[in-house]
Amino acid sequence: MRTPPPAPTRKKWRKRLALAAVLATAAVLAGMLPAAASNGTIWTSLPSMPTARRAPASAAAPCPPGQAGTCVYTVGGQAGTSQVATIESYNRITNAWSTLPPMPTRRSHAAAVAAPCPPGQSGTCVYVIGGLVTEGETATFQSAVESYNPVTNAWSILAPLRTPRSGLAAAAAPCPPGQSGTCVYAVGGSSNAAPVTGLAESYNPANNAWSTVATMPVPRALLGSAAAACPPGQQGTCVYAVGGFDTAPTTAVHSYNPATNVWSPVAPLPVGRWAAGTAASTCPPGQSGVCVYTMGGVNLSSVQSYNPASNLWTDLPPMPTPRTHLAAAAMQCPTGVAGNCVYATGGVADQGVVSGALEALDPPDRVQAADVAEQPQED
Repeated sequence: MRTPPPAPTRKKWRKRLALAAVLATAAVLAGMLPAAASNGTIWTSLPSMPTARRAPASAAAPCPPGQAGTCVYTVGGQAGTSQVATIESYNRITNAWSTLPPMPTRRSHAAAVAAPCPPGQSGTCVYVIGGLVTEGETATFQSAVESYNPVTNAWSILAPLRTPRSGLAAAAAPCPPGQSGTCVYAVGGSSNAAPVTGLAESYNPANNAWSTVATMPVPRALLGSAAAACPPGQQGTCVYAVGGFDTAPTTAVHSYNPATNVWSPVAPLPVGRWAAGTAASTCPPGQSGVCVYTMGGVNLSSVQSYNPASNLWTDLPPMPTPRTHLAAAAMQCPTGVAGNCVYATGGVADQGVVSGALEALDPPDRVQAADVAEQPQED
């Protein structure tokens, strides 16, 4: 397996940005510690998850009962030697975590996404798809699909994946040809049939049914996915499959267009990346629209964003806590910080330490501002 080049060290970033740090606002909200910044971007360290875990899944959706706004949900993962059914939500307004009713199926290496709730329910739900359960030396790929409803604070068991998989990725985008509304896409992963697969399936919340869509050109597991505008020459919203592992860490990035049911290659990652966190959020300073962010992964602390309008990748400051097998989601930044942020949760840090770290990357210029009206963000 080839080894990616090392990311810039935090020491190097600090040296470059010493002057900016001196000029920055010294007072920061309690519990929020600023990290490296570049070109207007900055990382903020936030309260750690109550349950440290590797290979969780994450999505942003309306907060649970009794709370306002949008929260980041982190679900499942592995704590110690066992998979967990734990779900915890982070509230950016209170800067605090809440523990919620556990999933019906404990698992790690699942995918999570926010999308319209299933039949008989209204609003936005958090979907958890597939995953892995280990018992001793036996590993079982999961087909379980379950949704958490923030309004009722309850889980629903839904139609299972057609092919059980772990290490897959998910995104919400317009449904494929012949269907209407928003669908959930589950792409790639590992299955009983193959260590890596290019399989792609879509779930329609309107009828609680799965469909098979076009297969990814590059089979891979432990990849990332997010929805954003389609690349140049295409219209609408596309699903992006980012990096992953085939026979080695891959730089491959493809976009799936639901209108045409076709995958297209786009600009590859600057470095092969797998077991990373991926989410879509506001583009970095100097760029407009929504970009796809990918961060961390095996042997990496670096962060990059992909702009669909230019079909180019941008290097950003590395994570304060280098991690692999982490999760990511996007929503409005913590109180006092304007704009939308990408939140990185959990994973495995240095020396194999399982982490509960929560850190937020603010792509726009960091400014202290009054809290603004909440706009729910879907991954």
